[in-house]
Amino acid sequence: MRIALYSLLLILIFSCQNNQPTDNQPLVPTRIQWQLISNTSKTTPSALAAFTFYNDSPEVISGDNWTLYYNQTNRDVLDNPSDAATVEQIIADYYRLTPTEKFKIAPGDSLVIPFEVAAWLIKESDAPSGLYWVVGEEQIPVENYSIAPFETADQVSRHHGDKTPMHTPEWQYGANEYLSQLSKEELLPIIPTPQQVNLTNQTTKLTDEWVIRSEKKHHREAPYLEDKLKELTNLTIEFGEPAQKEISLITDPQLPSEAYKISISENSIDIVGGDEAGTFYGIQSLLNLLPPRTAGNEITLPIGTIQDAPRFPYRGMHLDVARNFQSVGAVKKLIDAMAYYKLNKLHLHLTEDEGWRLEIEDLPELTEVGARRGHDVESKTMLSPSYGSGVNEKNSGTGYYTRDQFKDILQYAQRHHIEVIPEINMPGHARAAIKSMEARYRKYMEAGDEAKATQYLLTDFDDASEYRSVQSFPDNVVCVCKESVYTFYEKVVEEVAQMYDEAGVELNMIHTGGDEVPNGVWTASPICDEFMATRDDINNPIDLSTYFLSRLEQILSERGLATAGWEEVAMKKVIEDDGSFSYIAHPDFAEKRVVPYVWQNLWGNQDLGYRLANAGYDLVLCNVTNLYFDLAYNKDPKEPGFYWGGFVDTRKPYEMIPLDVFKSTQTDPMGNTFSAADYVDMERLEPEAQSQILGIQGELWSETIKSAEMLEYYYLPKLLGLAERAWAQQPDWATTNDDDRRNQQIDQDWNQFANTIAQRELPKWATLSGGYNYRLPPPGLKIEDGLLYANSSLPGLTIRYTTDGSEPGLQSPLYTAPVEVSGTVRAKTFDMSGRESRAAETAWVE
Repeated sequence: MRIALYSLLLILIFSCQNNQPTDNQPLVPTRIQWQLISNTSKTTPSALAAFTFYNDSPEVISGDNWTLYYNQTNRDVLDNPSDAATVEQIIADYYRLTPTEKFKIAPGDSLVIPFEVAAWLIKESDAPSGLYWVVGEEQIPVENYSIAPFETADQVSRHHGDKTPMHTPEWQYGANEYLSQLSKEELLPIIPTPQQVNLTNQTTKLTDEWVIRSEKKHHREAPYLEDKLKELTNLTIEFGEPAQKEISLITDPQLPSEAYKISISENSIDIVGGDEAGTFYGIQSLLNLLPPRTAGNEITLPIGTIQDAPRFPYRGMHLDVARNFQSVGAVKKLIDAMAYYKLNKLHLHLTEDEGWRLEIEDLPELTEVGARRGHDVESKTMLSPSYGSGVNEKNSGTGYYTRDQFKDILQYAQRHHIEVIPEINMPGHARAAIKSMEARYRKYMEAGDEAKATQYLLTDFDDASEYRSVQSFPDNVVCVCKESVYTFYEKVVEEVAQMYDEAGVELNMIHTGGDEVPNGVWTASPICDEFMATRDDINNPIDLSTYFLSRLEQILSERGLATAGWEEVAMKKVIEDDGSFSYIAHPDFAEKRVVPYVWQNLWGNQDLGYRLANAGYDLVLCNVTNLYFDLAYNKDPKEPGFYWGGFVDTRKPYEMIPLDVFKSTQTDPMGNTFSAADYVDMERLEPEAQSQILGIQGELWSETIKSAEMLEYYYLPKLLGLAERAWAQQPDWATTNDDDRRNQQIDQDWNQFANTIAQRELPKWATLSGGYNYRLPPPGLKIEDGLLYANSSLPGLTIRYTTDGSEPGLQSPLYTAPVEVSGTVRAKTFDMSGRESRAAETAWVE
């Protein structure tokens, strides 16, 4: 089988636009195409792929003067069957292809270089990216590069155990069939759903005659309301003296914190909050009641009352700006969207293996080295490319926030009643900091100043420990036995706290990361061996994680700060006599202000969050199966994103049941269904521990997010389901034990929610905060007996189609009912603003 596949590779010919080299361009292949051949060619999981190099020049191209570098989803290289080039993994997702003396391409010819990697590659976002040539000292981005389509089952199957069906338009049609379009009167008036809504059919009309009146304490909320009314309605409603028509902002301390009431009559709108935050959320509900600007010029509001309060105090979004950087403007737009749907915590992931994103004035190397990417294989002057950042001066992997920019973000978030929780990731996921401090060490050693060189050093240069992180880094963990590590951490905390203080924003918590410390760390470190010999309480390198966290917790608690971290900060590894190990809730930190963020709800750990809560930990649930927004919406190869934890579509966050995750953890990443028997021996959340669940958080990891537009595509519309589950009261179906009955109830409620997204929310996003690049789902399609049937997973979107192979547009035929077609049909969904989805395609074969 393998010989046959490789033989086929040698005769592959792909069509691609011709590109002749310029006179100045070094003689390298003029075009490259990458193709995924198969994920199922072997009995063990592996992916067979190939580069095809083309020569459109009049000269023979050889491989004696260049090397090709690129990034690709982290996979071990298993085989290099070609004798013309070798593919190797340098580190993590960084690879190179090195030609041999047998690399020759005649004019007009091509050469196929196959290679094999572990596991599978099922998406275009898995393909090589950020390709560049290195010719001598010169780095040249590859400009003429394409990815061959993923079209066969072998290409989109995660080997033989994949039970998730291929994502075809026909499959999508079947998945949408339970949905139906509702009238505007049947839609939810507000997302997230308020506790009590009593709105009548009567309306009042907003005009410029209205004025805003507020108490002095609403010095942030009143201008915000004025600005948003102008943005959303084009009306100028300003502050004024008592008038016939007033919008009043009022505080009632008898209401709980963050709670509000709205009363709308013909000539008055009262927004009453338990505190400033409550008033702010009342403003959001008022804004949410407004019709989209595309609905016409008349701005009306229903007369009636709303009373509301949040379910959870922690309603969060996590944003990773370290893997790929995001601008201040992109962060502010996320804050806008969060505030609009009453989310109140922004967990900002500022440091990682691949990037350090915050200016620390006394440690400039952190941004001079750790915030830059380029061609430096050993990461001495900058970090090597990651996630397709390439070698262009402006790339998605280079950038950081200055002190002033970070303070601006803090103040902007504060005005939107959002707390920014900074993450400084240690002891693992710290390669950017490690390499930066090594550069600092070299600089001062060359200057003859050893004291400064070692002051903040994070490395034990004599450490011979061998380990490999989840992302395949062998050098991303700090030496926790060096006192300079804690000096470094204190310095960073001091400067972060100073930025908050200068911004006039309260700092309550720092997230320490603390996750994915690989086995093998510190096992061959002379410094750690010496350190452990002096301690009676540390008998194994595994115990050093506890020591490290205790030191960080002490540093933070002395400053009045809580310590957050991923779930590992609340877990202790216990080694049994036979060498096996297990994890228990760590007894050392449950009574301290240590808050774990629990993402794990798979692989036998569906009850992990509950075990920690029952042990006394306050925690935040971040369940991967429902709340990881960087996981792809579905299995379509063109749909970008990861899928190691399955697929997370718009409905998944809505389905989450925080206090009974067994009901909302229904399948594993490969599509296998869990049954009640799988959960029999798992720990349930004790009634008295329910208050330990502070709330929930959506996760936006940025490995596949290379622009602000992609960022928005990933979180909208998923963010709405998160907001609903974080703010709204528990739905009735959360306590239904019969699976079939519960699923029917969810289907019914989701139909209303999905209709509301399509008909009320999407049109607002076209103009809100300058407009968002939200995702519209491609339609479901099927053709039976020559008739086209089409539907949408967000009922209320329109569907337009073509039958001549062209791209559907706003002038294309509108689908309203089954219609006779022939040949190939392409169709897209459109919203009221004219925004369109990616095309779906099917064909009628008689």
